Amino acid sequence: MADLIASLRAHAPFDEMEPAALEFLARHLSLGYHPRGALVLGPESGAVERLYIVKEGAVRGSGGAADVVLGPGECFPLGALAGRRATVYNYRAERDSFCWELAGERFRELLDLSARWRQFSTEYLAQLVGRSQRALRAEAAEGALDGAGMLAPLKSVLRRAPVSCGEDFTLGEAIKRMHAERVGSIVVVNADGSPAGIFTTVDVLESVAAGASLEAPIASRMTPRPVMLEEEATLAEAALSMARHGFRHIVVTRDGRLAGVVSERDLFALQRLGLRRTAGRIRGASRLEQLVEAAGDIRSLAGQLLAQGVAAEALTAMISALNDALSQRVIHLASAKRGLDGAWCWLALGSEGRMEQTLVTDQDNALIMDGERRAFLAFADQVNRDLHACGFPLCKGDIMARNPRWCLTPQEWRRVFDGWIRNNDPAALLHAAIFFDFRPLAGDARLAGVLRDAVLAQSKGNRTFCRAMAQAALETRPPLGLLSDFSADELDLKLLGARPFVDAARVLALAAGAPETGTAGRLRAAGEAVAVDAFHYVQTLRLRSGGNRVRVAELNAIDRRVLKEAFRQAALLQERLRMDFGL
Repeated sequence: MADLIASLRAHAPFDEMEPAALEFLARHLSLGYHPRGALVLGPESGAVERLYIVKEGAVRGSGGAADVVLGPGECFPLGALAGRRATVYNYRAERDSFCWELAGERFRELLDLSARWRQFSTEYLAQLVGRSQRALRAEAAEGALDGAGMLAPLKSVLRRAPVSCGEDFTLGEAIKRMHAERVGSIVVVNADGSPAGIFTTVDVLESVAAGASLEAPIASRMTPRPVMLEEEATLAEAALSMARHGFRHIVVTRDGRLAGVVSERDLFALQRLGLRRTAGRIRGASRLEQLVEAAGDIRSLAGQLLAQGVAAEALTAMISALNDALSQRVIHLASAKRGLDGAWCWLALGSEGRMEQTLVTDQDNALIMDGERRAFLAFADQVNRDLHACGFPLCKGDIMARNPRWCLTPQEWRRVFDGWIRNNDPAALLHAAIFFDFRPLAGDARLAGVLRDAVLAQSKGNRTFCRAMAQAALETRPPLGLLSDFSADELDLKLLGARPFVDAARVLALAAGAPETGTAGRLRAAGEAVAVDAFHYVQTLRLRSGGNRVRVAELNAIDRRVLKEAFRQAALLQERLRMDFGL
């Protein structure tokens, strides 16, 4: 049994399961052989009666838009087994394969026995994303925490005496002290003052959930042997330790005795100072050269926040907000020099319009203007060139406000959108889709509001238009086939990973007449919460890679599993488009 447990521990989530639960699982597993091409399980098999865990070989799951190959350590069919229903997929041995099998009755006993297994089974994608996020966090931290301030010693941020208790304290006494001191952790110390363990608010919640008695000794609920660093260690070392171990607190010692505690919140506060400082530099800039420097600060700060473990949705929102501020300052300086005559509104399009910018993004913008066109074109050209100097490349497709095609009066914009909405040509709609994510960035926002109302009034309920948009959205297929055996060299995460989610979300929003422009908001409004997790995982990989391409061979086992599941969710989202619009 020891060999079987060791084999299971090589894969998630078994490496995090409680020892007793893992032993229970190993004791009740049987081994099945499935020759190449054999059907392991399908819809005709009826209600699923057992869980399969691939031991050797590969099993392909296909059905509808989904087609994914499962390798060693991967489980199926979790959803159907938990729901006591038939699977909707055909699972067939891709090559000679062995699978561990667990009877459905034992599977349900394991759900009661193991909180970690229960959480994994009910939140499969979210759990894998969480595991991957910890790995990404540690990797990103290696190269991102050498900025100003992160080389300071830990003792420089210790603002108060540490809150501690002895090993003889009860659970209730420790919680009362934490509450009285308003802290999120308490260090349990030995008689000589050296740390023996740490007890945090997370441990409080787990203790309550486990029904622990308040009279139980704190030593029975603490995390023993906490991560410790001497007070002369740097803040960067603390951040790296947190990232590698997945902890939120580092115990700081002086000659081996407790000196204080540094929390993830303490380190993140330093980055908030950097955020405020960068925003202040942007607001106070009076020359383009100052904004060029601020743009570099934005990219550096984003890398540091990625290393701190900031989630993709919050990080892209932060990047977009700072880029907005920088772009608005560029626009303000240019407009002040030219003294424009007439109302105008600068529109952000594409990823900027959706507030989903990553570290590498080009320009996509347009202009609503009501005045002398030549003056506005000269203004737009100046802004586009200044943004280019700040690190936002000129759009290769020339979708920029300096292009006369995209510098129009309100009436002309109405006619342009009217034409797109009446046009059933998928190629034209694919080109124009970027404009449907427009957002006012500077100038008179009311001009954008009037245009949006007109666009949504026409798109809502216009089944012909929405069907054409859905057809265009299906042109880009998630690369599940490329990931079948991981033989692909590189993947374009923007084109093949993010775009299927972005395009599908846009169609669903336009069909519903929803004003939301962000992909996550659109998906949530459409009831696609799992797709949101998958989309954010792809965005995290894009942020981590510093671009849009990733080498498949460099992904670890967890990343591969999550990426396959993310692509499967994209395929399921596209299947919804097919069903909703009869494609």
